[in-house]
Amino acid sequence: MVSCSKASAPQPDPHALGTAKLDNSAAIASERHATAPPAQNPRDFGALFQNEAANRPIGTIKVEDALAAFRKDGIELDNIRQHLGRPYGARYCVGAKSGAIIALSVCEYIDAAAANAGAEQSRKIVLANREIRINQATSLTVREVEKSPAADTVTNKLFESFAKLSAPIATK
Repeated sequence: MVSCSKASAPQPDPHALGTAKLDNSAAIASERHATAPPAQNPRDFGALFQNEAANRPIGTIKVEDALAAFRKDGIELDNIRQHLGRPYGARYCVGAKSGAIIALSVCEYIDAAAANAGAEQSRKIVLANREIRINQATSLTVREVEKSPAADTVTNKLFESFAKLSAPIATK
């Protein structure tokens, strides 16, 4: 005869739950880690660039939006290239030049605190005629290759453009 007694549902292994929580915490920690995950081979610069491009932060001004705003305001940009953000604690950075007088870099960070820390790290490298500004969790570094009234004009225009930017509101 078959019994119709109610069997209790199997209970999850408490150790497995602890592991799941740790795995979830690790995923959250990874999302909040200041820089992109390291490449398997730290000497593989192509992989480092790919990791940074694949792990860009959300909720801040994007490099592309900053560069588009600069162009819209009449600033010519050339030699646009990704450079490593890791040395500055950034998730993603792109550098460019404006003629022969300006070199600039736009970097995306996970939050404003990380952007400010990255700016402080960058300021430890002594470079003449360089200024760094933060907008939300994105930085703009401008270096005047040669100090001149023309370079000052472009620098001021870049910073004015950058100050007007804001990240789109993320929706779920």
